[in-house]
Amino acid sequence: MIRPKGFPVVLSADRTLMSGYKLLFDGMLAACQTSSTPPLLISALLMPGADSQVAPMGLRRIEAALLAGGFAREDVVVVDEQHLHEAIGPDTKIIGITSGEPTGLGMNSSTMTGVAGGRIYPEVMFKKLIKAVHRQVKKSSSPAKIVMGGPGAWQLAADKSSRAELGVDYVVTGYAEANVASVFRSIIDGDELPTVIKGETPSAENVPSIRGCSTMGVVEISRGCGLGCDFCTIASVPMIHIPEETIIADVRTNVEGGMAGAALLSEDFFRYGAEGLKMNPGRLNSLLESLREIDGLKLLQIDHTNIYSVSQFSDEELLRVRELLVGDSGCEYPWVNVGIETASDALLRANGGAPKMSRVKPNGWGEFCAHHLRRLCRAGFMPMASLIIGLNGETDDDTQQTLDWVRSISDECITVFPMLNAPIDGSVPISVRDLNKLHWNLIKTCYKLNFKWTPRMYWDNQKAVGISTGRRLLLQILGRGQVLQWNALFAWHSMRAKK
Repeated sequence: MIRPKGFPVVLSADRTLMSGYKLLFDGMLAACQTSSTPPLLISALLMPGADSQVAPMGLRRIEAALLAGGFAREDVVVVDEQHLHEAIGPDTKIIGITSGEPTGLGMNSSTMTGVAGGRIYPEVMFKKLIKAVHRQVKKSSSPAKIVMGGPGAWQLAADKSSRAELGVDYVVTGYAEANVASVFRSIIDGDELPTVIKGETPSAENVPSIRGCSTMGVVEISRGCGLGCDFCTIASVPMIHIPEETIIADVRTNVEGGMAGAALLSEDFFRYGAEGLKMNPGRLNSLLESLREIDGLKLLQIDHTNIYSVSQFSDEELLRVRELLVGDSGCEYPWVNVGIETASDALLRANGGAPKMSRVKPNGWGEFCAHHLRRLCRAGFMPMASLIIGLNGETDDDTQQTLDWVRSISDECITVFPMLNAPIDGSVPISVRDLNKLHWNLIKTCYKLNFKWTPRMYWDNQKAVGISTGRRLLLQILGRGQVLQWNALFAWHSMRAKK
């Protein structure tokens, strides 16, 4: 790979996005850690060594789009931080970097750092990467411009001072496969461009297949959402479904690269193939059946869904989906994150969530969610319900309603993850210091469930993809230590909280 004068286009991401994770949950667990976690534990157990053979799905799409847009294969390279010195040189014109948390403003990051202190590791590692890039650019006398994109681009797009501090020349927001080649060419030619550039997404049929392995075996099955929730960065981005042949090609690329499992990413897994908000179980099952024909593929993982989408699947259809996801991997706890946000109908509607509540009778949101979460449990899934604390207009009555709702489902195999609201409009976010004792009661009630079920799920999922017993035991021991730490932190925060 070494090219003394450097590659014209170098693409990279920080270690949290380019590690050799075997599971989607591995990456999620690593990304939840803050700098209060000892670095040795992070390096030894949670973030396997960075590997230029894998890269985040978004970066793989950009790589493919550049190659399809006229850039030569020998002029574009994807490298991790450790190999920047082999890729950046005087001929390097652009260094493209992706990040999910360049300044740590996301909901999950704000929550984790608020409780545990320190800075979220994706932010820490991103800034470490940026420093390494600047050192290599200076050392090699490269004229390269630094272009930043990815799901965290919004954090720099709205913050000129952070862009200057980090030395980022351009920020590209949103999906960008349709115009990234022309944007990069304009930068190379020295054309005058705005500092913040809006990416253009192609039609579903023109989303390019990836050319190399993606981290955690991630592949997209759909992108966008479009339901309009005020707290979502893609609220106004309509959902499109990636063609089945593209998904199959992407999974094959990962399996041929040594991945035992694949992670099928979407903002709403059960909405794949839908027309608007009318679900199409047949099309989803057709996709899964085709993927099951790929030799060497074990566990199929999923991430997000909407409870409204689940409600349109029969019990038999949910069972069939689970069967196709698990295959012969032996996995007992396939999980799926379900965005509940709050049990309060009025609060969710006030924050743009009405489309999530279609077909729900007035004041019936909590009951509707509980019913369909129980259906997921009966079908053999382990739902991970997510809540948002501090939505605009939240009252103690809303919080109490959500607390009562969590207690009502605590007899199920289910986890519930509350997060602090992180407004995307630039307004001041809620912080741990703003939480009262009722909030902390809700958080502790949720984590009592999480501490019971998450270790079992993780052990089971790791076993399904062949992770050794010894490594699983080490991670369970680490997990038990973190449970003790977090229970102590919850008690301390609760004691100091206002009434």
